[in-house]
Amino acid sequence: MADIVVINRIFPKYRKDILSALHKQIDFVFLHSQMKSGIKQVTAPFSRKVGSIKYASNHTNLFLNVFPYILRHRPKIIIHEFSMGIASLIPTLLWSKLLGSKIILWGHGYDHKSGGFHPDRSFKDRLGLFLMKRVDAVIFYGDNARQIMSGYVDKEKLFVAFNCLNTNDLSKIRHRLEMEGSAQVKKRLGFTHQYNLIYIGRLLKTKKPHLLIEMLKQLQGKYGGRLGIHFVGDGEEMASLKESVRANELEEDVIFHGAIYDDVLNGEMLYASDLMIMPGYVGLSVNHALNFDCPVMTFKQKENGPFHSPEIEYLVDGQTGFIVEEHSAEALAKTVDQYLSDEQLTAHMQVKIREMIEKTCSLENFIKGFAEARDYVLKSSKK
Repeated sequence: MADIVVINRIFPKYRKDILSALHKQIDFVFLHSQMKSGIKQVTAPFSRKVGSIKYASNHTNLFLNVFPYILRHRPKIIIHEFSMGIASLIPTLLWSKLLGSKIILWGHGYDHKSGGFHPDRSFKDRLGLFLMKRVDAVIFYGDNARQIMSGYVDKEKLFVAFNCLNTNDLSKIRHRLEMEGSAQVKKRLGFTHQYNLIYIGRLLKTKKPHLLIEMLKQLQGKYGGRLGIHFVGDGEEMASLKESVRANELEEDVIFHGAIYDDVLNGEMLYASDLMIMPGYVGLSVNHALNFDCPVMTFKQKENGPFHSPEIEYLVDGQTGFIVEEHSAEALAKTVDQYLSDEQLTAHMQVKIREMIEKTCSLENFIKGFAEARDYVLKSSKK
């Protein structure tokens, strides 16, 4: 069996491609539970399901029974999801010390919804800092967390595996679309507008999809009939969104595609779109859009949100997308008009998007982060 064990709460479908690619470079066994969740879950030849006990109403609060496997195989390295909700994390840390295994934490580093890392006033942050100081290494999803933690923990044991999608596979799909041509892709998908804006995600009130309808109303005077909005997703706000579209007579310019789980089709729709607009929090959707040359627009995180995931690092205002200061439909409309009216800005952003995908949030950098952390803990064990 592999000398490395990776432990996560679940095995989400969106991670399968990158973990499969990682497994080709670094041999490991992936231990995970399976549970009812809004996230589609999968298995792989290198994964093993373990039992779990849910101990609170929140579905992230679990105790994972990984101990029979660990005690039987005694791995050299344990890479554990850095989540305080996994009650078996601390016992796993204790067992790793007894067995002589190196342990690495992998995750956000802190709760981004809390507005920052504050170990002086947050018990959760103090506990996280306590654990980071006692494990052998930490792998973060993004560089901002590493920079913050380097003020508290020995920075030599802090690494970044930039959270990403399989950029190699997505680049091949994008290349095929480039060969087909943008106009033909739009025709095949049924995109009839000159300009196309897209929203991909669950239609939840917290994600503020209604703001796109309000934004479109303000742009109708200048772009009437030339600007279309595509909603890809389903959720509790679907009925009220459709009613708003009918009430404002926007049926020709707002298209509801429903939930689409085909990554290739979603990629084609992003490629055919001028801009992805996500008023709520953003995560890996940023990566997906940038992989298909589609810049992203969202609101700046403030005290009341939106509480973005680490992937917000890839969204550089005016370079790979827009981070809008004022949380309003008016501000969205102004920024959309600015972008669509400036061909030089459009060309500039295309260059910066490619640089971001190739130099930062690439599959190679994801694998590199794990390899560096592995090599570090193995080297330290020989000292």
